[in-house]
Amino acid sequence: MTTTADVLILGLGAAGAAAAWQCATRGASVIGIDRWAPPHGLGSSFGRTRIIREAYYEHPLYVPFLRRAWDLWDALAEEAGRELLVTTGGAMIGRPDGELVAGALASAREHGIEHELLDAASFESRY
Repeated sequence: MTTTADVLILGLGAAGAAAAWQCATRGASVIGIDRWAPPHGLGSSFGRTRIIREAYYEHPLYVPFLRRAWDLWDALAEEAGRELLVTTGGAMIGRPDGELVAGALASAREHGIEHELLDAASFESRY
């Protein structure tokens, strides 16, 4: 068993496994340690559904990182030889001046992300 490495990753959920993969693809030797033996259903990223959104409401500065994440998902899918991510679109629902909607709108506008604003009646009639 290897006892030395360039990088030690604690926790091999989605983020830890992605970090280990990226370090290894860049030539680093990596040791990953997780509390549980994989696969297991005890982590925060367990299950079949997850979300990744481009119009990140917390701050527009996140958008370039999210776009890079999309690229890495594509690269991982190509390496795996199968589809790993299904995109569906989404809805951010809230007050127009609330943190969620206003923040997502700021990200969308600053980074040219396609979006549509619907009032309650329009949303209800469509969905």
